[in-house]
Amino acid sequence: MGFFQFGQKVELGKEYSFEDIPVFSTLTQTEQRLIQKRARLVSCKRNDIIYRGGTPSEAFYVVLSGRFRLYKEAQGSTPEETLLFFYRGDHFGETSLLTGHPHSATVEAKRDGVLLKLDKEDFLKLVNDISAISLHLSRSLGHRLTRTPETKGHREVKTIAFYSTGEFESSSYLWVDLASAIVRETRHKVVLVDLVGEQRPLIKTEFSASVSSFDLLKQMPSQESDLKNYIVKHPSGFDYLHIKQDDDAKGYEDRVQSLITVLTYQYNYLLLCLPSQIGHVTFKVLNRSDMVYAYGGPDAESLDLCAAALTEFQQGFGFSYREIRVIVPETTGSAALNIGQQENILHTKIFSVLPKRESKERYCLTVRYFAKELAGTLIGLALGSGAAYGLAHIGVLRVLEKEGIPVDVIAGSSIGALIGSLWAAGYTSDDMERVAKAIDKKNGFFKLIGFQDLSLAHWGFIKGNQIVRFLKNYLGDKTFQDLNIPVKVTATDVYTAEEIVFDTGSIVEAVRASISIPGIFRPVPYKDTFLIDGGVVDPLPVRVLTKMGIRKIIAVNVLPGTKERTERDLLRKMVKEKNSGLQTKRSLWSRLKPSKEDKMSGRYSVNIFNVIMNTVQFMEYEMAQAWGDQADVLIHPVVHEGHWAEFYAPDKFIQIGEERTRAKLQEIKGLLVE
Repeated sequence: MGFFQFGQKVELGKEYSFEDIPVFSTLTQTEQRLIQKRARLVSCKRNDIIYRGGTPSEAFYVVLSGRFRLYKEAQGSTPEETLLFFYRGDHFGETSLLTGHPHSATVEAKRDGVLLKLDKEDFLKLVNDISAISLHLSRSLGHRLTRTPETKGHREVKTIAFYSTGEFESSSYLWVDLASAIVRETRHKVVLVDLVGEQRPLIKTEFSASVSSFDLLKQMPSQESDLKNYIVKHPSGFDYLHIKQDDDAKGYEDRVQSLITVLTYQYNYLLLCLPSQIGHVTFKVLNRSDMVYAYGGPDAESLDLCAAALTEFQQGFGFSYREIRVIVPETTGSAALNIGQQENILHTKIFSVLPKRESKERYCLTVRYFAKELAGTLIGLALGSGAAYGLAHIGVLRVLEKEGIPVDVIAGSSIGALIGSLWAAGYTSDDMERVAKAIDKKNGFFKLIGFQDLSLAHWGFIKGNQIVRFLKNYLGDKTFQDLNIPVKVTATDVYTAEEIVFDTGSIVEAVRASISIPGIFRPVPYKDTFLIDGGVVDPLPVRVLTKMGIRKIIAVNVLPGTKERTERDLLRKMVKEKNSGLQTKRSLWSRLKPSKEDKMSGRYSVNIFNVIMNTVQFMEYEMAQAWGDQADVLIHPVVHEGHWAEFYAPDKFIQIGEERTRAKLQEIKGLLVE
């Protein structure tokens, strides 16, 4: 292990933005510039030590890329103990800085990464000068790790606040089902604390034993035994505690804080249901919470109340957009508000539309996603652009299927968006291979383009209508909410170069926008602008997943790099030289009939389509490489002699996808258990 060297001061750019860092994301532009002026970006390599336990604190660190481990080093007969992992957006080092004590544990880099570093004096000054930073740190300081007296070991404790302005029945079911799902996913101790006040008939029916209320005004919880007679075990394994509410009573809120402290010694997950009126109790709970799940709607009045609460959570308690999850129930009917209307009222993006409980499979998948997110075990898959090279994604998915590797969310660009959407819609890799093999040289043109789809080059050579009809054969009128797992599809605003990420509405329309290769396909009208291929600005959408808070990411970059293109060009020259030497010896008929060598030479000729695609893919590869380095596992399946238009030859692409994924299996499986 070695100590990494600090690099020189650099500017934060698009690659490392403040919006990805919860502790900084709510700051004003002036405050952000102040931090940017004082911070340094430093790089480190796998196994580098950032600091050791027992050493004086010197700086505050924020993870911009990579993965870092906090652990207690082995001492005598005491073995090494891993305490936490830090991912993009997480921070560390602040406890020692604020308490003045030496570091209690060691931090090492688990893979190459980049940290933002604030020296001690700069950090302490910023904490005093910027209230948003102190608010955020006050919530996280002291409850990230809890040392249990009985076991003398450390546990990570997560505290989640539940706030609801929507239907009582739907939200109550959600909290109960989520607590059950966390137990199934983690096998850890979970307690659901109901601070709403009223005895809920719905909650009562969920338990085999009677539910009694704990009165904080009459009893002060100082240890577990004080609560023992009031905690009820749910059949799925979590505990439930109902608190009699009296928010206006003197000292009540302090007793709520004492209650939370006692529970942190006994449980890994504290799920705290808040009253709809934000008062003193809510204040105490939010000050101890890591995240807020806000359930609003579906009507405009409930959404208005939720919007006001969200503003308070952000401005009053320093929660960033990444620490708040907004959930609305699925609604139907002509009078129902659509997602766009709901987001306009909420003034924020909706995190999830909750399917009705009667839609059992979709509902359970959604709740399981929430549970895995809280457990930090979500696996994200980024499928990159690359035209026919992207058929390798089918081989990648085949290995993941066979090995039982769970994928919880997909972000796709261009061909990656197409294949990812099909897979999320329920098509297996075998299904997609059959679809790909049904497209050959004879029918490929008519299936995907057709003469009626040809257009004047002023707009693009291909209208794209035929490929929409082709896609509808498999995806029909499905929306993103109809998919088995969440999918994010990227496209590019042709005027502003802004990345547009689709996660609602029609799948086919989103994919059509994402595959709009500049100059070849017509741009797609969207609101008051036009969209082109998502790969133009984000050919490997790892960034989309990191913005969602996904901590474990597998990325698939199918674009050929300089090495692959150089090897292919050498092969082309060898074939051309060989063909030139044989040309004079061939018969008249053989000269008229194109040989394999002639076809290869023509395939890579300098025609307008090759010029456009090569130019686009040259630029895309460099971006994809940079973002691939931010993933936990990067798969690079490229056929050296492949061509971007060889949709009629899927076998070689699928095969290389399988081979390169199998070569990374040990790394992938290691990521799952970490």
